Amino acid sequence: MAAALFLHHPPTPLPAENPLPMRNCATTTATNNNINNQIQPHPCLLSLEKCSTMSQLKQIHAQMLRTGLFFDPFSASKIVAFCAFHDSGSLPYARLVFDQIPNPTTFTCNSVIRGFTNNNLPRQAILFYQLMMLQGLDPDRFTFPSLLKSCGALREGKQLHCHSTKLGFSPDAYVQNTLMTMYSNCGCLVSARKVFDKMTNRSVVSWATMIGAYGQWDQPHEAIKLFRKMEMASMKPNEITLVNVLTACAKSRNLETAKQVHKYIDETGMGFHTVLTAALMDVYCKCGCYPLARDLFDEMPEKNLFCWNIMINGHVENSDYEEALSLFNEMQLTGVKGDKVTMASLLIACTHLGALDLGKWLHLYIEKEKIEVDVALGTALLDMYAKCGSIGSAMRVFQEMPEKDVMTWTALIVGLAMCGQGGKALELFDEMQMSGVKPDAITFVGVLAACSHAGMVDEGIGYFNSMPNGYGIQPSIEHYGCMVDMLGRAGRIAEAEDLVLNMPMAPDYFVLGGLLSACRIHGNLDAAERAARELLELDPSNGGTYVLLSNIYSSMKNWEAAKKMRELMVERSIKKPPGCSAIEVGGVVHEFVKGDVSHPQSSEIYEILDDMICRLKLAGYVPDISEVLMFDMDEDEKDNELSLHSEKLAIAFGLLSTAPGTPIRVVKNLRVCSDCHSAMKFISKVYDREITLRDRNRFHHFKEGSCSCRDFW
Repeated sequence: MAAALFLHHPPTPLPAENPLPMRNCATTTATNNNINNQIQPHPCLLSLEKCSTMSQLKQIHAQMLRTGLFFDPFSASKIVAFCAFHDSGSLPYARLVFDQIPNPTTFTCNSVIRGFTNNNLPRQAILFYQLMMLQGLDPDRFTFPSLLKSCGALREGKQLHCHSTKLGFSPDAYVQNTLMTMYSNCGCLVSARKVFDKMTNRSVVSWATMIGAYGQWDQPHEAIKLFRKMEMASMKPNEITLVNVLTACAKSRNLETAKQVHKYIDETGMGFHTVLTAALMDVYCKCGCYPLARDLFDEMPEKNLFCWNIMINGHVENSDYEEALSLFNEMQLTGVKGDKVTMASLLIACTHLGALDLGKWLHLYIEKEKIEVDVALGTALLDMYAKCGSIGSAMRVFQEMPEKDVMTWTALIVGLAMCGQGGKALELFDEMQMSGVKPDAITFVGVLAACSHAGMVDEGIGYFNSMPNGYGIQPSIEHYGCMVDMLGRAGRIAEAEDLVLNMPMAPDYFVLGGLLSACRIHGNLDAAERAARELLELDPSNGGTYVLLSNIYSSMKNWEAAKKMRELMVERSIKKPPGCSAIEVGGVVHEFVKGDVSHPQSSEIYEILDDMICRLKLAGYVPDISEVLMFDMDEDEKDNELSLHSEKLAIAFGLLSTAPGTPIRVVKNLRVCSDCHSAMKFISKVYDREITLRDRNRFHHFKEGSCSCRDFW
């Protein structure tokens, strides 16, 4: 083959009976040098090396046909190779050229097959191989790797495996590595591992391929186990191996192995290339070591979009939503544009912050940058609008989505339920089934919540009972929690208690907390004490149980019992988590805690707050001091204590910073107290404002003095 690079026509062999006469050695050497100097590539082949377009190639092809050079197999193969591999090549033309070659070589056949494979035309590659075999052209060790990459079906892959074995190529390392990749892509890890185990000389590529296969098919523990064997075999990993190992570590949350890989990179001086650093960042984020991930990120000299996405999503997973949004701003300043992955993470951040204006801006960014709104991004967009209280916008996003999966339908059902539109949620559930989408367990959580908030108890019981037989879904503890909440809201405390006693699993805090809340609303002290007793056994350090039971005692004027609960909290060093309320104004999220004076406009906020309380009292508002846990205060002090609640401060800031008539949206991390709920109703009427308050459990839409929850939350 090497000689053919210059000799385009085979030399005539010398007859054995007429050998060359013996010559002087020096004369022979000089003659050979003269011959080598005279042998030069044909001008057409030199032109081919400089060719960059199909138009130029066709001219060269025509010249080769005129001179007869094309009929030399090697020269013809150069034409085929250009058409198959060059960016401006043409596979159809390569196929036409191939058909003109009288005696094509295996190299030429391989060029066509590889061209089809590289251009994502696997069917044509397989069909061409079949034609090659019919024409009696023999494959070589370079034929099968490209063919195996084109296999989309296991049956075809196994047939090619048999061919390679019969033709004696199965021991070849290159063929074996692509066999493993083929079996992995077809989901047959057992066969991939058999190929790996039979290899006599495993290269680093072989180890990396098998480790990557386990990671690809969610068997990260097997991937890490094989990496340990690789270490024992004294095989040094390359960058691809380490990326595959780190991917497995991220899936299995194996922080220890990831740190060992990090140490290995440091000690060997391998260097933190972008892909490797990104894989390490991903592990640290998945394992909750966000500062380590951020350190790596900040030290990177160059960051691609993948790195930005990992870090932004890491901050979102760490509930550091403001930092995620800040990082996106920094990303924009560097000139990197976000994609659908970036947008989905940022929309989740806006959802948790209740930052509707920022969410709307991201929606406009998606449209401006023409980012593809696939099912995942569309669902994130819908969920953001729904959980920020803009259910109309959520409905519009839903209707504009060309494709919807079960998560899309579920997000809107849950959103409608949270916004107190249980009837519409159930209508959507029926529409979902009519469209052919099968509900899952999460869908039924939304359906049962909708029934609970809408007071549709009998319908809720019907849906709950239909889950095992009608849909093949066994109710989980979340579904039982919804049922307890539903029965409790309706005042059917005894039935709720009975359901808790007969659950197939032990009740959790959500189930018992729902029962305790229902007891507070309906004044059932006996049941409340039983539920509280179980809650304290479950989690003795949870301050919410003490507070809620104390509030129940206070509402029944049992001050002594309420005081004992408060003293018990002090004795056990239990503190209620601080309430925090957030309001978005002008695209900026402002957070307040009880009695907050850290805001730059605190003096103006408190002036508005004092005026607001006065106006509310004139309208008939009476502070509900039953939930104030300070027993050494008089009533005026308790009134003042209530006025400092975080949601009232957020509302005061909203009144200060927005034009009259503008809707106000507040997000609170805890359940809204009875007094603030009452005050919000008065504010909506006195100031003629629509107020949306999202607390830990649901949305409260206040308008003209009433709330969408109908005073049950």
